Amino acid sequence: MNVVVIPFFLAAHLTVDEPWEHGPEYTFQVQVNCTAIPEEGIYGSVRLNLVSKLICQPKGNHLLSCHFEDSKANSFVVDSLDPSESVVPAGLVNRQPAYEINEDQFEIKFNKRGLDSLMVNENIQPRELDMIRMIVGQLSVGAALDGVGNDIIFDAMENFTQGECYTTFKIDKKLVGRPLYTKPSYALKPVFGLKDGKLAQIRKIRNLHMCSHKVPYFFGNAESFREESDIMSDISLSDGHIIITSTEFISGTSNVITTSKITETVITTLYENVRVRLETIQAAKSEPPAVKEAEPASVFIGRWIINDSSEEDN
Repeated sequence: MNVVVIPFFLAAHLTVDEPWEHGPEYTFQVQVNCTAIPEEGIYGSVRLNLVSKLICQPKGNHLLSCHFEDSKANSFVVDSLDPSESVVPAGLVNRQPAYEINEDQFEIKFNKRGLDSLMVNENIQPRELDMIRMIVGQLSVGAALDGVGNDIIFDAMENFTQGECYTTFKIDKKLVGRPLYTKPSYALKPVFGLKDGKLAQIRKIRNLHMCSHKVPYFFGNAESFREESDIMSDISLSDGHIIITSTEFISGTSNVITTSKITETVITTLYENVRVRLETIQAAKSEPPAVKEAEPASVFIGRWIINDSSEEDN
């Protein structure tokens, strides 16, 4: 049985005795790690970790109906200035419920380039909507990849949640000694084809000086862009990567952001890493529920309705 995992990009062939009545359900493991490092005079950093599960079902050819489950977020101080270092908390670990995403149903609409739009509850908080955009944005390739070869480099305007940016795509395929994880019940099939024993890697290097509407956002920002804020932020680096084998899909983004307050002189550097990994494909127990009080929303962070571009900017 063949099913669509990510519309226009990734399918899976399932080994099942008979078709599933309600179709497949996909579980993605979500990890968000943020490190805040003050400019100078401080010999430690603050870490924020979020783990969650993203549960999705295909709904037609272009839609995924999704919700989050088991979100857990915490923060702690560490005696290290290296954001890539695995560390032990220097003090108490504090739960951060404000970063734990609720379990309301929403829908993701795709086009050939990636994310097209969202359908969400009209009462969703803008801050939480932006957090959802950042996470589900990892399911977006950002460009049409039909028929690409084994190794290719090209430039395109990426359909990116933080703005459409001029992006260099680097795609290469190579042999792997063993699969990253063993899941013999299905085989993943990206649009450009992938033989068993091979790994495909897509790197996305964004030119942040060439964006149509670059948004100064960092994950979980409590400030709304629809209100005045004294926080200034600038994203200086944003790279994406997708890794696919016949049994594994991993997608992530790394961002480097500097922030400061107008009323203060301290500059903080934020290192963000967002990672989504396909964990299971199994039979859904029922049809996906409808989105309550549904309202369409743009995939771009800090935006809302997508029906009219002039209204969107208001």
